Amino acid sequence: MDIRIALNILLTVVPFVILLRYYYRRDLFREPRRALVRTFLLGLAITVPAVHVEIGLSAIPLGAAGPLTTALFSAFVTAAIPEEALKLLVLRGYCARQASFDEPMDGIVYGATAALGFAALENILYVADGGLVTAAVRSVTSVPMHATWGAVLGYYVARAQRGGKRSDIWRGLAIAVAAHGLFDFVLMGAALLAAERGEEPGAGLAVLGLLIAFVVTVAVSWIAVLRLIRRLHREQVARLMEERAAAAAGCTPLPWADAPRAAHVVREERASGGRAAALDPVGRDGTPPAK
Repeated sequence: MDIRIALNILLTVVPFVILLRYYYRRDLFREPRRALVRTFLLGLAITVPAVHVEIGLSAIPLGAAGPLTTALFSAFVTAAIPEEALKLLVLRGYCARQASFDEPMDGIVYGATAALGFAALENILYVADGGLVTAAVRSVTSVPMHATWGAVLGYYVARAQRGGKRSDIWRGLAIAVAAHGLFDFVLMGAALLAAERGEEPGAGLAVLGLLIAFVVTVAVSWIAVLRLIRRLHREQVARLMEERAAAAAGCTPLPWADAPRAAHVVREERASGGRAAALDPVGRDGTPPAK
């Protein structure tokens, strides 16, 4: 096999494996793998209608619009809005109907998984056209960013389902669209500005400013999502500790949704002779997942 083809495959596949594993393992109460596989496949499937919608929208004439106006329209109207709306369709139409979708961290996991499914086919198409450099750049930019936008969208869907306001769903969609649109805009704007007005005075500084904005956008998005994941994980740890204490004290049984986790805690306590059990991940059936 040609070394360039091997590197293309590696850079196309590895980021998805790493990111899927990361989001899956952040959830202390692991999600059913079958549901996650279906979510990934549904995310991949919505790439097809997304491409058709984007082709139709990109055919809208913009007249004498400048490069930044064109980039703004392409980033938000052509790409961000339809793509994030289709991810929301997967989350609401399939993920939110699963019994395991019962807390905010679940929204993070399912949302990121659906988004990575979408990004998988999109990435293959881009890499097939752009080659090794495109694969390398997208592996550290577009692919992880799709996961963060999906995670945020999933978080708000889960929050709305768990007793929040229905407006939380639209808030999540607005945040995902804004972050996605800004990410695409600074890249498209820099490319179009350099191509159409690269010789004009000040164009170089404008392109540099857009590229700096791109780096800031990626960094802020990642930091915000990582902080959210850490907070939700700490809440899961605290809840599991409370369940362990309640089980050890023989208190009133937990609600049915939490009973499997409590049963796992009790088994760990008995096996350890009453010593505090490690906070191992807990499967939805009450047993630790296979390592």
